[in-house]
Amino acid sequence: MSADTHVRSVALPPGAEPPIRVYVNGEEWTEGDDFRVVGDRIDFDRTLRARPALGLGRKLMLAMGIGVYGDLKGDTLDVQYRAGGQTRITAVPLTAAAAGSPPQA
Repeated sequence: MSADTHVRSVALPPGAEPPIRVYVNGEEWTEGDDFRVVGDRIDFDRTLRARPALGLGRKLMLAMGIGVYGDLKGDTLDVQYRAGGQTRITAVPLTAAAAGSPPQA
């Protein structure tokens, strides 16, 4: 795994309020043991794997029906939080380009 696919921190969605719950690959992680909320960011104690970006070659292969999935593995991240008096859950894309960017609500 290259260094540009390592994710140690992501931004919280704008307006996110506690409680913050984090699910990595469907498993709930524990605040204090697995992650910490620091300001408007979530810092992870373990490194998450971002899914590598699809280059032109991979896109062409997929368009032709040739699978290229083996080297595209990465972690999934869901964040549950309160905003505007409602509980929301957001799937945060872990890509090298989006690492550190605010998740879309």
